[in-house]
Amino acid sequence: MSALMFSVRAAEGADVHRMEATRTSRGVRFTCTCSDGTEGRHCEHRIALLLGDPSALVEVNQKAVDALAEMTKGSHLLHAVHMLAQAEVAAAEAQLDLERARQVIATILKG
Repeated sequence: MSALMFSVRAAEGADVHRMEATRTSRGVRFTCTCSDGTEGRHCEHRIALLLGDPSALVEVNQKAVDALAEMTKGSHLLHAVHMLAQAEVAAAEAQLDLERARQVIATILKG
C-alpha cells in the first residue's frame, strides 16, 4: 500500500504542513511536519484527522480520509487517540467542576 498524504493548515499563520500515513509491520506510522510532529509529540492535526475531522486539511480528499479510517480501524493507535479525546473531555469537565467549587466556597465565605 502506498502512503496516504495530507496537507494541513497551521493553526496560526499561513504555513502548510505535510502529513503522511503508512502501514508498517508494527501498525500505522503517521508523521506530520509541524513542530509537535517533528519533535515526536502528538499533534492536533493528526489527532483531529484520526477522529474523523478533516476541517484543517488544505484540500479534503475523501477517498484518502476514508482510506486512513480503514487503515487505522481497530488499531492500537486509534484506541489511544480515543482514550486521549475522552481524557481531554474529562479534564475540561473537571476544570469546570473545580471552578464551580471555588465559586461556591467564595460565596459561602462571604457569609
